[in-house]
Amino acid sequence: MREGLIRNIQKVSIAEDAYDNALAGAVMCGVGNFGVELDYADDDAMGDQNINIIDLPDHMAVLWDRNMVNKTGKDATRCFVVENMTQQDFYQQWPWAQPNNIMIDVNLRGDLRMTGWVSINDVRVVNYWRMRKRKRTIALTIDGATIDITDNNDPLTMLKIAQREDGSPVIREVERRFVQMYTCSGSDILEGPYELPIDRIPIFRVPGWEVRVGEWRHRFGLVRFLKDPQRLHNYWRSVVAERLMQTPRAVWKATQEAVAGREADWRNSHLTDDPLLIWNGSSGQPPERVPPAQMEDAILEQAENTNQDLKDVSNIHEANLGMPSNEVSSLAIQARQRVSDTGTVIYHANLASAIEECGRVINELIPVVYDTPRVIKVLGPDQKTQLQLAINQFNDPKSIDITVGKYSVTCGVGPSYATKRIEQNANIVGLAQSMPEILQTSADIIVEAMDWPDAEKIAARLRNALPPGLLSPDEMTPQQQANAQQASQQQALAQQQAQRMAVAQWLKAQSDAMLNTARARNFAAEADNQPLKAQDQAMRTAADLTHMEYQNRLDAIRIGQGK
Repeated sequence: MREGLIRNIQKVSIAEDAYDNALAGAVMCGVGNFGVELDYADDDAMGDQNINIIDLPDHMAVLWDRNMVNKTGKDATRCFVVENMTQQDFYQQWPWAQPNNIMIDVNLRGDLRMTGWVSINDVRVVNYWRMRKRKRTIALTIDGATIDITDNNDPLTMLKIAQREDGSPVIREVERRFVQMYTCSGSDILEGPYELPIDRIPIFRVPGWEVRVGEWRHRFGLVRFLKDPQRLHNYWRSVVAERLMQTPRAVWKATQEAVAGREADWRNSHLTDDPLLIWNGSSGQPPERVPPAQMEDAILEQAENTNQDLKDVSNIHEANLGMPSNEVSSLAIQARQRVSDTGTVIYHANLASAIEECGRVINELIPVVYDTPRVIKVLGPDQKTQLQLAINQFNDPKSIDITVGKYSVTCGVGPSYATKRIEQNANIVGLAQSMPEILQTSADIIVEAMDWPDAEKIAARLRNALPPGLLSPDEMTPQQQANAQQASQQQALAQQQAQRMAVAQWLKAQSDAMLNTARARNFAAEADNQPLKAQDQAMRTAADLTHMEYQNRLDAIRIGQGK
């Protein structure tokens, strides 16, 4: 349920844009950021708040604690998030405050404006986050729960605290971490402090490559080492373009007498469509056309070399971009793609770490934000609503109390659900072509995987036509479950009737055997020993009784089948 709730938070917040922008910052300038904030569910809500994942589009607007080590900023004790707003918005929110650019000396204002610290119409404010600690006293209760008893002198609460063998209460003092945020200008605290009971700053850092050399930390993205190859590539492509521009021009070599009085016609011959050019034949030497400038092979070779340099430096080749290359077989293409992924996997790995930290913070905030009775939406892996669930309904024993318990978070990063469906569709079609018999048992699943309108309706009809034994109880409709239960009852009744028939047949065989034995003894008694008649008569009577019992059971079975 929590997993589906976090999915819904991501969907409502359009978290994909925040993730993509942070990844773009890591690739382009070596760092990107996104954050988490709390906001009211809607404009007319009194107390219900939502958790939102926010985008921080300015990658350089976040200034981190220089002593932090964790790449996501988990161990940072302070963080500044800079924001620029118009003076009109500034005065509307804080009419009592003065923007800092008004208070700056006129002589310095021009220099600060050139460096970006001061602008004419914008005001700079900052959200200042810092980690704090607060001493708390916690105790272990008799039922195993941990409660906060700081400043709690209730005698009933003290009676619930567990005791050690020596009679002392099981309590201890801890320093509980929490985060504070102030909104500041250069000289005023505009708002705050605003507190959240979480163990890290709710801003998440997505770095590119980071190499620490002594006290210095060098950070760079994919673009930095592509600059020089790109400059060389641009230069040689410019040379090629210049030569190509010169190529169409018609260049003539002639004596002065040959074109005397017709210089303009020959100079502008490349600009006119006139196929006739007249020269002075009395000069005896006609104008001679000079061949256009030829493209040197070295220039073209250099342009190609710089193109390859870009691929080598970035480690992104044609196969990774889906373009045709020297690789022919699928294995060779996949091997080339793995080489490219090796050079860029660090960006996606850092993004995955930041998303996991974001999920952990959201998991910490869920008991704080969703602490009242309300209805939440739970999404499945396909981003479709699985259910709408009422939580914290304390008068309903079936309601879930979402404020209880602690949970861990694991982030799995891979293809999106839509990409997985495309791959599933291609694999299923290939499997159905190689194994046509699979269509007889899995046609509903194959059709449901197709991305075209009414595929689910067709899959439902195919599923209804399948034999009950192929479907699990979760896949059956209520009607199918009722039919399956009725068929199971009929099968059990048939088995019982078969067992009764088998018992009746066995009794008949026993009665026939006893009757034959009695007849044999009767013949022997009449021939040899008369006293044995009484014993034979008893055995015959028993055989008759067994036969009657067989007839009665057989009649009962027939009556049951008739019913």
